[in-house]
Amino acid sequence: MNAERHTAKPRRSHRLLLAACLTAIVVGGILLLTPIPGKVYRGALRLVREWREKEVIVREVEAEPEVIRDVVIKEIIREIEVREPLPEKFVSYKSIDTAKLWSGIDVNSDMEVVEGRAASLEREDAQGYTFDFKINLTVPQPIATLDELAASNAHLPQVLPGLAAMVPEGKVSGFYHKLYEIKAKRVQQFITRLNAVPSRHNFYDCETILELVHPASGRKVFFLQGDMDVVSDGSDGDRMPEYDEFIAKSTHYQPFTSYGWPKTTAQPNPLLGRWEDKLAEAEKLLEEGKVRSSRLASHKASIAQLKREIADLKSRSYLIARADPFVVIPVWMRGYVNQSKFAPNVGDYAAVVFEDRVFPAIVGDTGPTWKIGEASLRVAKEINPAASPYSRPVSDLHVSYVVFPGTRGPKGAPDLDKWHAEVARLLGEIGGLGEGYSLHRWEDFFAETAAE
Repeated sequence: MNAERHTAKPRRSHRLLLAACLTAIVVGGILLLTPIPGKVYRGALRLVREWREKEVIVREVEAEPEVIRDVVIKEIIREIEVREPLPEKFVSYKSIDTAKLWSGIDVNSDMEVVEGRAASLEREDAQGYTFDFKINLTVPQPIATLDELAASNAHLPQVLPGLAAMVPEGKVSGFYHKLYEIKAKRVQQFITRLNAVPSRHNFYDCETILELVHPASGRKVFFLQGDMDVVSDGSDGDRMPEYDEFIAKSTHYQPFTSYGWPKTTAQPNPLLGRWEDKLAEAEKLLEEGKVRSSRLASHKASIAQLKREIADLKSRSYLIARADPFVVIPVWMRGYVNQSKFAPNVGDYAAVVFEDRVFPAIVGDTGPTWKIGEASLRVAKEINPAASPYSRPVSDLHVSYVVFPGTRGPKGAPDLDKWHAEVARLLGEIGGLGEGYSLHRWEDFFAETAAE
């Protein structure tokens, strides 16, 4: 009996264990057929990964502190220019352009562009690339009354009271009309050749030229109203053996003036050496064959001219612009001496009137055909101390040039006292100076040298 009891108990426990296993198998199978196991599995994996990452971070922090940097991210915007489409063929067109030259002159161009033949053919056709200019130019009307002259210089009727009787009976000179005819032709020639066009200032530099006769004395006057530019030319070894380099190297300087006379001493002209150097250099270039064939004729002509000028520098003396008071006329005017009794000539006496001052002078040089109203540096600086070879003393048309045609005498070194006396006498023949006005007396810079 006891034995049977002992054996019965184990059998019951086995059955319970077996039932539990079966139950677990059945439940597990059911769970496998649902999404729960996957969720459990994925959750377990996530926990493992988080744990590993934290472990790594902890180990890195423990090994080395973490460095955190701020990084600025710039936004780059790239603009892409979209150009107009390339033309597929040429289309004829016209265009107009407007500009202002350095001289202040307005320029308008009207261009017409058409398609022609191949470039190799058009290159040989002179008519394929041409300019047609239309020039609009207004010539000024000359003033001719005393009131108009007084508008330029209110002192003038009082400085020269004789003008009151002369101007009404005078006339505008043909020299005025000829001057502006030359000016106009020069503008056209320069524009046609694309050269530097005269500025508006230089074109309108003459207010009037009058031919006047005093009713009592019959003294003739070539009266010019204009501005004043500066001439710095001239040299004379007899009076000034050394010359100012600043002046001698100025633009367009020449050691000659139209008024000249034979040298009286053996002292060489201060510019002679420079001219001899120019000649030597020109001859050297010719001998070494360094002159282009296209310039050969002009180069030889320059050599011949330098030789003539050197001969003049060795034998003659000239006015000195910085020391001698003189005025300049266009070179063509002296060519009318045999045709007009009013034509000015080199050596004629003159008076320069500016505001209430009167300066004695002579016609000492000739200049460009298209330009008028020039005086020597000596006169210019007396009127305006700031004047120089590069700066005119008077820009407005306020200067009167009273030239006495036909009054020149024998040429020689300037005698400023004699010039003063002659101009005073001639002014007396046209009514003299008004009360309270006087004729300027020039100091002779070379008086002491001449006395020695």
